[in-house]
Amino acid sequence: MLRRSASTTSIRHVSKETLTILLILSIRRFGTPVIKSLNTFIHNNSLVTYVIGPTIFPVVGNLVNVWLSLKRFKCHHRVWQNWAKKYGKILGLRLGLVDVVIVFGKKYIKEVLARDVFDGRPDGYFYTMRSFGKKIGIVFSDGTTWTKTRRAVLKHLRNFGYGSRSMENNICEEVKAIVDLRKLDAGRPVVVNHVFDVAIVNIMWKLVAGKRYDLKDNKLKHICDLITKSFQLVDMSGGILTFLPFLRHIMPDFIGYSELKLIHHNIYTFIQETINEHRATLDVSKPRDLIDAFLIDIMQQKEDSFTEEELQVICRDLLEAGVETVSNTAAFMLLHIVRNPDVQKQLQDEIDSAIELSRYPTLGDRSRMIYTEAVILETLRISSVAAVGIPHMAREDARLGDYVIRKGTFLLLAIHDLHNGAQWKNPQEFNPARFITTEGNLIQSDMLMPFGTGKRRCIGEGLARSELFLFLTYILQSFNLKIPNGDPIPSTEPVDGVSLSAKEFRVIFEPRR
Repeated sequence: MLRRSASTTSIRHVSKETLTILLILSIRRFGTPVIKSLNTFIHNNSLVTYVIGPTIFPVVGNLVNVWLSLKRFKCHHRVWQNWAKKYGKILGLRLGLVDVVIVFGKKYIKEVLARDVFDGRPDGYFYTMRSFGKKIGIVFSDGTTWTKTRRAVLKHLRNFGYGSRSMENNICEEVKAIVDLRKLDAGRPVVVNHVFDVAIVNIMWKLVAGKRYDLKDNKLKHICDLITKSFQLVDMSGGILTFLPFLRHIMPDFIGYSELKLIHHNIYTFIQETINEHRATLDVSKPRDLIDAFLIDIMQQKEDSFTEEELQVICRDLLEAGVETVSNTAAFMLLHIVRNPDVQKQLQDEIDSAIELSRYPTLGDRSRMIYTEAVILETLRISSVAAVGIPHMAREDARLGDYVIRKGTFLLLAIHDLHNGAQWKNPQEFNPARFITTEGNLIQSDMLMPFGTGKRRCIGEGLARSELFLFLTYILQSFNLKIPNGDPIPSTEPVDGVSLSAKEFRVIFEPRR
């Protein structure tokens, strides 16, 4: 239970000075017995109070405050930022029936990511409804289930080329397909927001299911659209389905439950069909991909083997991971490039200088392309599509800074604020030069953590960075990007959701040669 005000908080903040005075007076007046009692008090309560935030109302908690504030601030992360100015870097809320703490600042964010006690994943209905009512898979599992799943997924992915040169070949194949497709509509405006979706799925799906789809494939485009829709129905906290889950029985259509349930069904139908195709053609002596490898594990029924439900959720986690995060980041990257023609020119100058006209870029070029890398870092910073990261949950009562975080409390990490706060000079300005020293070297700032840190650091970080580099260099080697005549300059205002996305905008891909 989170406690808020002077009337409801049993122990308010006690300063070090006050405690020192009490200790001295106790020594002089009462002697050893009271000193022991005071030491116990200090151990249990010094510098500790329960996290505070806006006034709580019965049943709904702070939900009404959130809804009213969203009318002004548009995005949840901005609501949290506004309240943190008043209540501090560890902001306590009760959203419906759930205690939530939003953590601000590098020090506290890193502490949450480093400590096992905060390593749980939420068990709210929004999270478990996508995984058959269980905490399974790789994204929303925790404890031994997460450790076992992560180890198995990485082992199988690496066996089929993850992290190897063949992975780079997969990325290059997809970005070449994007370039070829854009050449066909050269000179015509293109809605950029989902240009990368199918290509990104293909890169991972080759390892998962041994298959790639044409970029115009309607079936996979529909799956990508469903994923996007599911990510825009709520924010990362899970919304009403997490905080007042009983409402799904009362007003399922109004709160989006019916639509989300149908989306889950359609995505799992696609995944189950893929698994069934693999089972029908499986050769246990020659696994072709991750699905084959897991099916063999399931068939052998080892003590630590997985269930088919777990396989389905693993496939979904891997399917969704890139579609929203990498695709949204890539779209923001192009958005900022067309808004800043000087950035585009400097990028193209570096590409032309570092790469011969007779070949495409490779990952081996990265070390010579400092400005390109800086553009990617600046995009990751300013867009911060994972605005509050993936939620954590306190597994036991624990202290964080001057506060007690109760067991079961959800923790959201204010990553967007970390990347766009006052610690950056002119944070709303897209300025890749902030990541380059006066000597021309790349700056790897510890204030930038788009993929998290610690043992929960995103396993797809290396792949995502490679994708962004090759997407950017291939496209700007081949095209000039322009805003269509009559179109407004694309807005940097994001669309709220599980991850932030760009508002729809159009670009003309004009061939350079």
